[in-house]
Amino acid sequence: MQSTETERHRLERHTTQSGLTRDAIIGLADGLTVPFALTAGLSSIGSSKLVILGGMAELFAGSISMGLGAYLATITDAHHFEVEEAREQRQVTQTPHLEGELLVNLFQRYGITYQEISPIIESFRRNPQSWVKVSSLPVARKS
Repeated sequence: MQSTETERHRLERHTTQSGLTRDAIIGLADGLTVPFALTAGLSSIGSSKLVILGGMAELFAGSISMGLGAYLATITDAHHFEVEEAREQRQVTQTPHLEGELLVNLFQRYGITYQEISPIIESFRRNPQSWVKVSSLPVARKS
């Protein structure tokens, strides 16, 4: 019995949120460490109002800092991807033979022969946009 694409997708759920998990863990560690250290230091002054006010101010400032940092990192990643995709577009258009060799070398590292990959490369030559998308994948850029 053949399964449909939707059924396969439902059965093979893979997370794409590893960056979000990493950011949450780092943010939580940083978000707890700094306020704790600050309030511990302020507690030596003896004023509970100052400790609470200082802790709240640090939480507010830390939230702004972490949010701004995540926003800037996201913008930078998006710009980097656009630049890489434009570079791949130029290379696929201007030097398709070299791009084909790169794909052959990539797949040969995984035991796929030239004869096996050659029809796929020919298909990419007929559909350059798909070629650009595949060439822009992180695994394709590792040499």
